[in-house]
Amino acid sequence: MENQEMYLSTGQLMDFLDIPRGTVYRLMGKGMPNLRVGSVHRFPMKEVVGWLEKQRGNILNIRETPEHIPTTA
Repeated sequence: MENQEMYLSTGQLMDFLDIPRGTVYRLMGKGMPNLRVGSVHRFPMKEVVGWLEKQRGNILNIRETPEHIPTTA
């Protein structure tokens, strides 16, 4: 699972970025990477971080697999 992308749910992304749900949807409207799987959105973590860095013009300090994000496996 080393080279696999980690996909976050909306709730996990909210926890990871410490933002409310409305901000997630606002960022999606501005082009934040996401996939729709059935009726839910999934967010490719590396792509989201890259997109956010590009928006801000700097590098965010994150871990490859954040331990503070609860998984639903």
